[in-house]
Amino acid sequence: MKAKPASRYDRFLHQMELLAYDLAGLPMAVRALVAGPRPTTVTTSAQYLHTVYARLYWQKRNLLALLRTVLAILLFPLALPVSIAVYTQRNGRIIRERTGKPISRQIAEQAWLSVVHSIAPYWYYVFELHEDALRARAGLYLQRHETKGPAYGMLQPATDDGMQDKLVFSAACLAHAVCAAPVVLDVTGGVASEPGGGAPRLPARDIFVKPRVGRGGRHAERWDWSGGDAYTSVDGHVVTERALMARLERLSAERSYIVQPRLANHPDLADLNNGALATVRIVTIRDELGGFEATDAVFRMAIGRNRTVDNFHAGGIAAAVDIKTGALGLASNLGTDARIGWHATHPTSGARIEGRVLPFWPELVDLACRAHAVFPNRVIVGWDIAVLVDGPCVVEGNTRPDLDIHQRIGRGPLGDGRLSDLLAWNVRRAIDARR
Repeated sequence: MKAKPASRYDRFLHQMELLAYDLAGLPMAVRALVAGPRPTTVTTSAQYLHTVYARLYWQKRNLLALLRTVLAILLFPLALPVSIAVYTQRNGRIIRERTGKPISRQIAEQAWLSVVHSIAPYWYYVFELHEDALRARAGLYLQRHETKGPAYGMLQPATDDGMQDKLVFSAACLAHAVCAAPVVLDVTGGVASEPGGGAPRLPARDIFVKPRVGRGGRHAERWDWSGGDAYTSVDGHVVTERALMARLERLSAERSYIVQPRLANHPDLADLNNGALATVRIVTIRDELGGFEATDAVFRMAIGRNRTVDNFHAGGIAAAVDIKTGALGLASNLGTDARIGWHATHPTSGARIEGRVLPFWPELVDLACRAHAVFPNRVIVGWDIAVLVDGPCVVEGNTRPDLDIHQRIGRGPLGDGRLSDLLAWNVRRAIDARR
């Protein structure tokens, strides 16, 4: 059974996200419009991608996209000062105490970055651009409005390969001997079914429930098997198997869900996962030879009271991973809340993070590249991979991977690195193919 399409609310949130991207990218597009024809010489991959974005900003394909552009133009004069006020109020004093930079200077820098580089106030604190050395490289940051917008848009396959459907994705990986989290139940349209046939039953083990199509850990649930036919939620609510199944069937009237066995990290990582499954986000991208190359990686961890997901945008932290060795660096959160700062140890468990080497690292990198080969028409994928006791296992693949996490945790822009070079190379090929 096909997954149910996105709900009206989900579609509304998606449009609001696109409007935010149009707001953030407006100055870049206006500057290019005023400057006239695009430059004939491009010195960095980031500059090329900026140029492509600015040129395509005004080329709207439908009325809804055109309406978003009009709204962005009308809202920008209000949205910029409001955004500056919100994020400065949240982080300004902390940064002043930490760096000595006056709040007035932070405000001025946010306004300047927004107008000159289309870096919205949100990213001023995420990328720590209050640091002069990082701000000097502002033009090299790859922004969400240009990657998740035109760049990724023109790199999508012509036909749906099922990768965004977690049920189809898991089956494709397993069919190609790529270790991936199995699906034990599909719950769609109020009906539960086993992918392999048979009577639908919840397994007698801990389970993880999440939407068949979705991202960011939203609507995900963890249920621990309590023995017999009882399951316990993270907040201690106990239900029978029958009651839990009925609940999932009821929820699936709005969106489709899958049920997977809850995976457990390798014992060496137990003191870093906070009871949730910690995963590596690793980016692979098509290279000049037609293969797939792993370029950047971070290790994500849950903290505090969160024992369900490690998602970075759900309050988790991450540490950069050396792509060659698997060694971890300092860890931090998304950065919109500057109070957390940077940590060499886990904020909850106190376990050492910096300098630790992830188990099975060469095998993990190889698994990511082999998983990408299962979906050869995809140009770039962000893989979520868990390190288990017997090796790495793919949890899911993200078709429009977020690069903020790599630039935030890597403490620098990607615009002059290997990922940016390959992204620009693939975008250039896509543009040439359209001519």
